[in-house]
Amino acid sequence: MSTALVPRALLPTQIHPSELTEPVRDAFDALMQRADMAAVGFALSLYKALHREAAALVGIQLPACGELAVCTCQDCICGRIFDACDARFYMDGTVEFVQCPGCSDDHRIYGDD
Repeated sequence: MSTALVPRALLPTQIHPSELTEPVRDAFDALMQRADMAAVGFALSLYKALHREAAALVGIQLPACGELAVCTCQDCICGRIFDACDARFYMDGTVEFVQCPGCSDDHRIYGDD
């Protein structure tokens, strides 16, 4: 069995977690948790490197901004992994949630007004 390299332009720009195996999802979650901790400590080079590694792990293009987001929409809990620049944020109490473009288009949540 040979492994072919896929040109970056042919990689998808987002992926749904149901398309990933459980070990890959777990590894992705661990990378994103490490990236969050790096951001808290202002280790931005590490933060970017972890997002790059996470994108490669799940097989999507690294966005131009170098940052991934995970949809945490309370309406459908889709979990889509996508370009953070396309994220829409809303607050529910003191908790911030993220909507991917699909959720935002289909069922926009405004949170606390």
